[in-house]
Amino acid sequence: MYKRIRQQCLLLASISLVFLFSPLAFAAEEKPAAMAEMWHFKIDPKDGGAFEKAFKEHVQFRKANGDTRNWWVYTPHTGVIGRDYYVRHCCFKWPQHQKYQEMEGMDKLTENWFAGPAKYVKKTRHFYSWVDRENNYWPDGTKSNLLRLVHYKVKVGADIGPVVKEISDLAKAIDWKRAWGWSYERDMDGVYLTLAIPSADFSGFVPPSPNFEEAAAKEIGEDEVKDLFNRFDDMVESRHFRVMRLRPELSLMHEQ
Repeated sequence: MYKRIRQQCLLLASISLVFLFSPLAFAAEEKPAAMAEMWHFKIDPKDGGAFEKAFKEHVQFRKANGDTRNWWVYTPHTGVIGRDYYVRHCCFKWPQHQKYQEMEGMDKLTENWFAGPAKYVKKTRHFYSWVDRENNYWPDGTKSNLLRLVHYKVKVGADIGPVVKEISDLAKAIDWKRAWGWSYERDMDGVYLTLAIPSADFSGFVPPSPNFEEAAAKEIGEDEVKDLFNRFDDMVESRHFRVMRLRPELSLMHEQ
């Protein structure tokens, strides 16, 4: 997206217990809904074939037995391959989530999970995130077969939200065509910000010309762009980059 944070990457750091924090608080009736839910399953790679077979059967069971949600499944394309599966639903409001949890037949879906793919799961993590819809650009029909992700750990006390808005406003001002998405999570270790850059295929990895930094400099000036990126970097304690691949054969999709 831009040179200084070109380790581009919305799914999400592996965080088990999530609470949104006050600078990012949002109204209970926020429109549109912006909460996402993620399950991270870790398996032994030797069980990969059996797990995926059982998972596909479970997905078909859920689809035939009342699961109303779409669930996207991603696995790592970079890093450690063959042991991690990320299952994500977006987006909802908390009352909608409560209704889903109380849905008729949920017990049957849960029983089928534990009787099937759960037998191969070595570790499970479950967390929520807040999707920054206002500062994202993710048009309808955006293909996310590949996701380039950067997970930023935000320094304690840093109010990074306004800087994220400045960057996103600048991207919109220069009519930046590539989609991007920001999301936030928090656990007992701190606050995390994720930047997601989707691609339909690997050709989307090719840097555009002019790149983001060059186009932004024409809009606001080189010194202003440098200052903006420096202010972002000053609020970040650490960062982690990876690429994720969509697994449509494992995903539960009511709509195509």
